[in-house]
Amino acid sequence: MIESRLDFQTSDLRFVVEAFCTLPMELRPTHHSRGEDEPGEPLLDVGKFLDSMAIANLGPVLKGSNVEYYVEFSYRNIGTERVKSIYCDCNLDVEPHLAKQFLLHMAAAQPIFGYACAPEERQHRNRVIVKQGINTVESWVGRDLQKYIPGFYWLTLLPDALAEKYSVPISVVENIAQEHIELEGGQHLFRFYERPEDWQSTHEVAALCSLLPGVFDVEKIKPQLATAKNYLELDSALRGWK
Repeated sequence: MIESRLDFQTSDLRFVVEAFCTLPMELRPTHHSRGEDEPGEPLLDVGKFLDSMAIANLGPVLKGSNVEYYVEFSYRNIGTERVKSIYCDCNLDVEPHLAKQFLLHMAAAQPIFGYACAPEERQHRNRVIVKQGINTVESWVGRDLQKYIPGFYWLTLLPDALAEKYSVPISVVENIAQEHIELEGGQHLFRFYERPEDWQSTHEVAALCSLLPGVFDVEKIKPQLATAKNYLELDSALRGWK
């Protein structure tokens, strides 16, 4: 299984979902639903589906024989304004070359960040487990694009705008990557190892995250979390690293 996430600055649901509906056949969804556990309906008339979805203004669940795409809204406050954007969590039970094709295709929809990797790599880069006495606390960290780039993964889709925002030189990233594809719209697709499961065989990506201040590095926050004396202190620290 390969996991992928795409973040978009837009709230244009139709624009984003249409990109999923035009994927190559091996990756294209065939059914849609409003919830993960709801029975899916065949996605026969894409235009009609896009129209109905835009009216409902609810992010759909899109599924194919080997893929699952969860399209959802996120919200953040900028001053007095509440801003809505879109993110997509994706599960792809496909060969690695198809995951690469997935990101290459979705790059045309201009995500502000994206990646694909083994589930274990995602957990290693952005999940912490802290034990306090008999209790174990698990939490996702480092995923707030308003604070930093979440990390680098097997396949990482990085636009110039985000790299510039956090002073990350494309040339430095390129020196570590095994492959760098420059795409239209200022997008860059980096591949750091041959296959997604190879992430444990190199320390170069972890070193890259540690080197660049604008990139989240989970190792830097572990000592802070370890010093929390109780759950309230730990929860406060974790909220600062979302």
